[in-house]
Amino acid sequence: MLKRLSFTLTVTASLTGLYWLYALAVTPRLAPKLLTAQQRPKDVREEPKFEPPPSNIQNAKQFLPDASWAADAKFQIAMANGVLYTNNWRLVDEQQKGDDPQNLYEFRPFAMIWKDVPEPGDDGTESTAGKQPMTLMSESGLVQFSSKFDPVSRKYGRVVGGKLEGRVVASGPDGLTIRGRDFFFHEKSLELHSDMPVEFTFQQHRGTAKDGFKADLLPLAEPPRPDDFLAIAGIRRVMLRGPVEMDLANSDNPLHVTCDELFQFSPEQLVASFQGNVIVQRFTDHEQPDQLKGENLDLFFADDSARSDASISRSRGDAPAIVPILRGDGPKGMSAAGPILSDLDPQDSRRASGSNGGSLALRELRMTGRRVVAESPSKGMTVVANSLVYDVVARTVKLVVIPTAGKSAGPELKSVFVRHKPSATDLNCPKLELTHDESGQVVSARGDGAGRMRRGALGSDKAEFSAKWQQGFDLQQVADSEMDLLTLVGGAVLQQPTRETGLKAEQIQLWFDRPTSVTDASRRASVRTEANNVSAVVAVNDTTPRSVPDLTSRDFRPRQLLAQDKVVVVSPQMNAETKRFVVNFDDSSPAPIDLAGGSKSPSRVRQAAASKSPSGKKPPSKTPTEPLQLSADLIRAKVRLPGDSRPVANGDAPQAELTEVWTEGNVDIQQSNEGVAEPLRLLGERLYLRNASSDGEQVLHVFGQPARIRARGFDIEGPEVILDRPNNRIWIDGAGELRMPVKNDPFDGREFGSPALLTVEWKEKMLFDGQNATFLAEVTATLKNSRLRCEEMEVVLTERLSFRDDAGPAPTAEVQQVICKDGVQVDQKLYIDEDPSEIRHGEFAKLTLDQTSGRMEAIGPGKIDLWRPGQGKRAGLAPRAVAQANRPLESEVANWDFTSVTFQGKAIGNMRDRQTKFQDRVHIVYGPVAHPLDTIDPDHLPKDGGYMECDSLQIVQIKPTGTQKPHIELEAKGNAKLEGRSFNARADEITFDESKKLYTLRATGNRQVTIWRQTTPDGEPSEASAKSMRFIPSQNYLRSDQTTGIRGTN
Repeated sequence: MLKRLSFTLTVTASLTGLYWLYALAVTPRLAPKLLTAQQRPKDVREEPKFEPPPSNIQNAKQFLPDASWAADAKFQIAMANGVLYTNNWRLVDEQQKGDDPQNLYEFRPFAMIWKDVPEPGDDGTESTAGKQPMTLMSESGLVQFSSKFDPVSRKYGRVVGGKLEGRVVASGPDGLTIRGRDFFFHEKSLELHSDMPVEFTFQQHRGTAKDGFKADLLPLAEPPRPDDFLAIAGIRRVMLRGPVEMDLANSDNPLHVTCDELFQFSPEQLVASFQGNVIVQRFTDHEQPDQLKGENLDLFFADDSARSDASISRSRGDAPAIVPILRGDGPKGMSAAGPILSDLDPQDSRRASGSNGGSLALRELRMTGRRVVAESPSKGMTVVANSLVYDVVARTVKLVVIPTAGKSAGPELKSVFVRHKPSATDLNCPKLELTHDESGQVVSARGDGAGRMRRGALGSDKAEFSAKWQQGFDLQQVADSEMDLLTLVGGAVLQQPTRETGLKAEQIQLWFDRPTSVTDASRRASVRTEANNVSAVVAVNDTTPRSVPDLTSRDFRPRQLLAQDKVVVVSPQMNAETKRFVVNFDDSSPAPIDLAGGSKSPSRVRQAAASKSPSGKKPPSKTPTEPLQLSADLIRAKVRLPGDSRPVANGDAPQAELTEVWTEGNVDIQQSNEGVAEPLRLLGERLYLRNASSDGEQVLHVFGQPARIRARGFDIEGPEVILDRPNNRIWIDGAGELRMPVKNDPFDGREFGSPALLTVEWKEKMLFDGQNATFLAEVTATLKNSRLRCEEMEVVLTERLSFRDDAGPAPTAEVQQVICKDGVQVDQKLYIDEDPSEIRHGEFAKLTLDQTSGRMEAIGPGKIDLWRPGQGKRAGLAPRAVAQANRPLESEVANWDFTSVTFQGKAIGNMRDRQTKFQDRVHIVYGPVAHPLDTIDPDHLPKDGGYMECDSLQIVQIKPTGTQKPHIELEAKGNAKLEGRSFNARADEITFDESKKLYTLRATGNRQVTIWRQTTPDGEPSEASAKSMRFIPSQNYLRSDQTTGIRGTN
């Protein structure tokens, strides 16, 4: 790019006569030959007759087209390398004195032809054949010599000054022509100059300098010798005074270069400069030319004359055009083709060479000014900066904005500005550096300082994509791959407003497929097919070649993204905060994943059915109202790219799909839904999320110590918590805990004034389908002052809870049924006004509690222990006359009444009716105790204690009514036995009314009720038999019906 502009401008140095002057000054080109007698003019008035050599005439006709008189010139003075033509020459004034010019001769008209110093040929002879000579012509020439001009004696002296008057034409190799008026030369001031307009051509190039030119010359290092024609060692600097215009031709598009003030070239430093409102125009088929504008343009060259033509042809011919930001033929990604001079013939523009055999290679170009502007209407490209520097050797372009000191006219430029209109892309950055390869493809780009990039949506003023950064950005090719790496540093922000997505971090790195132009239609179709079939997730160092998508569709194929430090992600699917965010992009369709893997539930766990609608089908999911809210130390995601990103009929482009997410460290994920007060929330140390962007289809696997999930009022935790939203299941492998609010006590059916928290703990596994929850191994359920323990528990809710996005408001779910198996234990405390009113303990092989019906069923062997505050003397079983050995018991404090029932069969009851029936070998122990949880040994009954056994027993708890206090009633049937410290009895049925302290004993059929008592400590036991008896032990009251026998003293 810049090579072609800069090099062609280098050619303008030749157009100014630089190489002609240089050859004239530093080579002995004008050593004249001895003239023949016929050629020696004695006086300007003499007109000797001679016949010039035919070659002089031929050369004049061929090489002096603007001096038609030269072929017939009267004087043709042969020099060592050429011929001087004139019709008259004279000493201007023979009486010169003082400061007047000495030895000043006039040649009118004036013309010269000379060639390079002959060089040895292959055969040892010198030859100039085939070389273009240099010519000089003017209306007259005034030449001042250091001594008398004497062509007869071959003494001329040194040229110390001169003037070419009138119209001047100089020509040289490669179509070099300089046209002007009044050229001056001064040895003392070391200047060659003209104040008149100058026109010049070189090959197909041409130009003008309105205010003339000036050449600063170099003196000889040593004093001049007598035979020196010029005491000039070379040219220090050549200047064209502006305004300067140059028309530079090339094989495709011509260039027009102008500057208002000055063009200068320094052969010593090999630097060419344009100053003052420099404008470079490149003409294309577009109605407006491409332009490069600035205040100053500097070109730095290196002497390349020592290199062979073959090596020169291979050097720097790959240099691209100005501003390699975006490919010129459309929004196809980063490339080196730019708006200016991208199509010049590299063979013509690599070097500037003249007849002297010199060669210059462009090394660096610098364009500076308050506003350096590069515009390409044909490419839709605009670049604005303060400084543009192109390093040809390093293939690097640097664009910089330098703050100006003090106030400047117009608004101050604060950053480099790049706009690519076809892609609606803008780029701003204080410093921008681009590097390209031999093919012109950008291999790296770097920006320093705060900047931004914006890409507009097609057909809209909205931004399709934008990026911001505070420190800089870097674009590099990934070695041994077909990918590029873009890095944004310092407060980096990426946004896609049309897709409502954004990413913020201290550093963002993005790996993406390197864009490649594909123009053949069939190739594009093939590429798209291949892209759709790619299946591998691309890692950063993946070197597998990839198919190139159809770039004309503005398709962009990212492969991996890495964001670090203070990362914030915003999208319709997920909002996230993390320290490190990694995304892999994939073209393939995901393979089915069995998340459960080998985590099958044991056979003893009843598998829960998936949540379905009444028709048996899953309800259609709708878009969630809120995205997932995710925070973790590390987030890794997998995104499936659409096969074709071009907009469809409705104008919407296919969307990328977030398929999987992995997180580590302080994981917290939430999702709110319309009508749900509490969002779905998962907490843990690691998370795996599948089907992340499929509404209601996510599967979440959370690990932690513990991991926790909160949904629909439930709080579940364990080492691994899995939420399967499409199947509406939650399960945990390992120990865990579930918490849920309930309004009713599932143990006794009581309704709470406000919801209470039910907690279930287990050691092995939990499975929950939204309605049925199964817990395994050392299960403990706790509710307020109640606790239930077993090896396996199943809890059934009244309503099925849905964990899908489309579930809507959560139903009011209560515990409907609790089923406990193996080693069931129940402990419960009841309070009245913060005072304990009852303590219960139960042990069963299996227990089922149905909250809806109030039914309770327990499988034995089992027992129930009951403690209640003492109410005075209950059914005391001993008379006042107590054995002396038992008297110490009378002083014992008995604040609690204890009842214990054991059974071997079933216990069936109703929590609402507060009655329970026990079956098969039922045993009852009761009596007063000093403290709650104290028990009674049946073999050592306390005072007022008793023991009963029967085949079946029914206990009814009577609620208080009016002045009646709460009490219990017992009914024992089948082989009923009743024992106390001073009596025992046998009957078929025994009932007990606690409110009356009354036992009723009955016999059925031919059997009798029998009771044995000892009424006094020293008395003999008595025995009584009857059909029925009523007995109040505390009052020593006994009444019998249909008495059949009495034995003893009673």
